[in-house]
Amino acid sequence: MRGCAERQAAPCGVCTQLFGSLTLEERGAIDRMRRQSSFAAKELVFAQGDVAARVFSLSQGVVRIYKLLPDGRRQVVGFALPGDILGLTLSETHALTAEAIEPTVACSFPRAAFRRLVDGNLAVLRRMNLLVSQELASAHDRMMILGRYTAEEKMAAFLLSWRARRRARDGGAKMVALPMSRRDIADYLGLTIETVSRTFTRLERVGVIEIVPGGVRIADEKRALGLASASPA
Repeated sequence: MRGCAERQAAPCGVCTQLFGSLTLEERGAIDRMRRQSSFAAKELVFAQGDVAARVFSLSQGVVRIYKLLPDGRRQVVGFALPGDILGLTLSETHALTAEAIEPTVACSFPRAAFRRLVDGNLAVLRRMNLLVSQELASAHDRMMILGRYTAEEKMAAFLLSWRARRRARDGGAKMVALPMSRRDIADYLGLTIETVSRTFTRLERVGVIEIVPGGVRIADEKRALGLASASPA
C-alpha cells in the first residue's frame, strides 16, 4: 500500500455479509486482524510485483485492475466495485495492479490468516467460490467480446454489463455512471481512445445511448441488447 490512510475499524456492511456465518470467536479473531484503508483517486491499493501480504474487501469506491506489459503498454482486466475481493492470489506476489479510480475504502486482512479462515469455514468458502465463479464467467465473456465483437458491440456489451453490476449494488439508477476514463475503457476493450470516442458518438447519433454528465443513459434497450449479443439488426 502506498500512502493510504489505515486504521483498525469495526466491520463494514460488506464484511458483515461475508463473515456473518462465523462464530463469535471467529468474528472476534477476524475483527482483530481487520484494517480499514482509504485510498485517494489514482492511489495504488497494490502494485504488480508487490508481495501479496493482504487481502482486500472493497466497501466503497471503484478500482481499476490492470497488467503492465513488458513494452510498457497497459491491459485493463477489470473494474472492482464494493463487495469485490482483491488480492486473493496463490502466488507470493501480485500479478496485477489495483488502483483507485475515485476515493475508495477497503477492509484488509493478512493473506495467510484469511486463507486459513476461508479453508476452515464452509459458508465463507461457498461465498468465495461464488465470487471466483462470477469472475471466471466474466473473463470468458470478455475473451469472446475481445476476439469476435465490433467496436459498437464491445461498447454495448460493456455498458450493459457495467450497468448490471452497478444496479446489483446501487439499485435501479437509469444513468450508467462511468467513473473510469475513456483510456481505461479503451484498454479494457482492446480499442484505441479515438475508437472509443468515435463509438460513443456513433451510438449516441443512432439513438442507442444518450451521453450525460458522468456517464450515459441507455436510450434504446432493444438495440443495445442486440449489439451486446452480436445479433443482426
